[in-house]
Amino acid sequence: MKKQEKQLMSITIQEAEKIVSDMRKRWISLGRNPETLYMYDNHIAGAATVAKTIAARLDNINPEQAYIAAFLHDIAKIDESPESMVGRFHGILGYEMLQEKDPVVARACLLHEIPWNRITQYTEKKFLGKKDDYNFVLDYISNTSLTDDDLLIQLADGMANKDGIVKLEQRQKEYEARFNTKIPAEMIEPYLELKQYFDKKLGFDVYDLFPNTRKK
Repeated sequence: MKKQEKQLMSITIQEAEKIVSDMRKRWISLGRNPETLYMYDNHIAGAATVAKTIAARLDNINPEQAYIAAFLHDIAKIDESPESMVGRFHGILGYEMLQEKDPVVARACLLHEIPWNRITQYTEKKFLGKKDDYNFVLDYISNTSLTDDDLLIQLADGMANKDGIVKLEQRQKEYEARFNTKIPAEMIEPYLELKQYFDKKLGFDVYDLFPNTRKK
């Protein structure tokens, strides 16, 4: 990966928490059952904890910024089902929502579900047939050199589900059970590569930082 000068993040933890709080209120006003929001809360809190914990062990990633980016990566995700994402990929919506306020966090929203900048047949489906969104992302990633910050948010997203922090393999099983489908190799393999990448950078198994994953 080419070295890239880092941009400074402008959103603070307090501002990030307010953004999420405001979005939760909006979702409820649109008719979402408040009792289901724990799934979203557990996911973003888990991803933020994973990102901050790993970043604290590395010299080139700011733990607080990693926490904020992971906390807000799904800010535009209204529900788990594509039908409720107002017809567009939530990564695009999050990018558009935060681009002017904080390009660093907006970038995390856009790239978090495209590990290693790989667009596959599976990831194409995320754009829900919107050619303009798809072409925008293709252009964006073709002109973007990934940083460890980007890769960490991608891993953190993969290591958190509706219950909080989990192994990648555990999230895979939960996803398959929930949607009664088999996850294709092209979907899970890039996340396993992310884990191997950070295992190597840390010098030990990422899961060792999260003891509860050993029980799963």
